[in-house]
Amino acid sequence: MVTYVQPKVRFKCTLCGECCRRYWITVTVDDLLAIFINSGLRPSEVSALYNANVAGDWQAPRIRLRDGYYYLVLRKRVDGSCIFNEWRGDRMICTIHSYKPLTCRFYPFIYHWVYDKLYFELYDKAMGYCPGVGNGPIVDLARESEYAVKSREAKERFRVFVNHWNKLVDDKSVEATVDSFMNYLDCVIGLLAGRPLECPGVFKVNELLPALTGGPLH
Repeated sequence: MVTYVQPKVRFKCTLCGECCRRYWITVTVDDLLAIFINSGLRPSEVSALYNANVAGDWQAPRIRLRDGYYYLVLRKRVDGSCIFNEWRGDRMICTIHSYKPLTCRFYPFIYHWVYDKLYFELYDKAMGYCPGVGNGPIVDLARESEYAVKSREAKERFRVFVNHWNKLVDDKSVEATVDSFMNYLDCVIGLLAGRPLECPGVFKVNELLPALTGGPLH
């Protein structure tokens, strides 16, 4: 069990949906695999690429295309809401709550590691914005500490996944376009899920999969 330090903060989510509307959600291979297995939706149907020059430093692996670098994010609707949000009465429900991306599981808290110790703090931009802050009981972030461990592992796998793509681009083995990357993304997720999708040989997934799975994929 990970050792963690947390602030004493009262918080209870009011299901207003504003955090889902305000922020872009970066996703990993693990996140998209969970969505694909549980919903059947391909990664290319639920994710998008966000220009890294516009975004700034999100501390996430950057995907190289011919016109620059991008982050992988969940898609949004025109009104800015996440595609998985749904109004039910006066509440905004996450329709994939049980398998939502790990990034979504921490707000309004952020965290950082110091060696193997985890430190949580209240995100300063959530104060005065998130109506759940200050309501309910003082939260216990034990479950979030477990998610943080999973997130660290997922981010490392995603880094390997992105580095493999970027090398393919550097070697000019693939077309560095959005369509080509999304095909690569679908290909890898389909194989990890045991539901193979179209997977051109140029993606060299046999070199990638052992690094993502810890061994040959059967």
